[in-house]
Amino acid sequence: MHPRISVNMASSMGWTLDQDIAFYASRGITAATVLPSKLGEPASDGIRAVRDAGLGVAAMVWTPAPGGSLIDETNPALQMLMPAMETATALGSPCLYVLAGSAPPRMPTDVAYDRLVGALRPASAHARDLGLRLALEANSHPTRASGFIHTLADAAELSRDADMGICLELQNCWYERHLPHLFRENVGRIDLVQVNDFLVGEELRLNRRVPGDGSMPLEWMLGHLLEAGYPGYFDLEIVGPAIEREGYASAIDRSLDWLGSRLLSWGV
Repeated sequence: MHPRISVNMASSMGWTLDQDIAFYASRGITAATVLPSKLGEPASDGIRAVRDAGLGVAAMVWTPAPGGSLIDETNPALQMLMPAMETATALGSPCLYVLAGSAPPRMPTDVAYDRLVGALRPASAHARDLGLRLALEANSHPTRASGFIHTLADAAELSRDADMGICLELQNCWYERHLPHLFRENVGRIDLVQVNDFLVGEELRLNRRVPGDGSMPLEWMLGHLLEAGYPGYFDLEIVGPAIEREGYASAIDRSLDWLGSRLLSWGV
């Protein structure tokens, strides 16, 4: 298994943590991105299982509850994120990446953006005190209820303004212009790169393909990220109807083969 590949637990959404860990061991997978929902209650049991398995943690994710938002002025972002930060720290994760959540109806995006910057600055500072990096993932327009930062360009600006990192989901930026420039200018802020594919013509929302099965110029994007000097994990995050139909084991295996063979051929 290539040491710079991690597998996001969302890629096997219907499996338990024990199933994930057993599968990773069978395939020689050494790192994963953890979903808090997989850890169970109390989370300490799941944390112990991950650590006992010797599994490296590339990142942990936090998503808002339905209708929730990091710009909710009655519930500060730092307060919302603190439990997740503590869990990520206990896992030994270097990164906690988040989605912004929804903006109030009829609020201009500029206003929502400014509120988000103000909300995330203290949360990012607290994460640094814990030895953790807080990062934001830009999400697609069809998932507007989960966040209102939709481009890598905007995520990079937010990263600078809020002094935090970027979780780069390739499916959510592949159609943007000037990507090589954006990669070069912001490579030091990119904490995780999520790899998957998308087939043009299909439903966009939460519908990803095994790398190589879709329409994205993935090899071109990965090449430019490596040329820019990105040093971190490439996190396989494959979700959606095609993955469910194929089955998690087969889809993850094919993804690992596709990505691993290319990284090896490039001498990474």
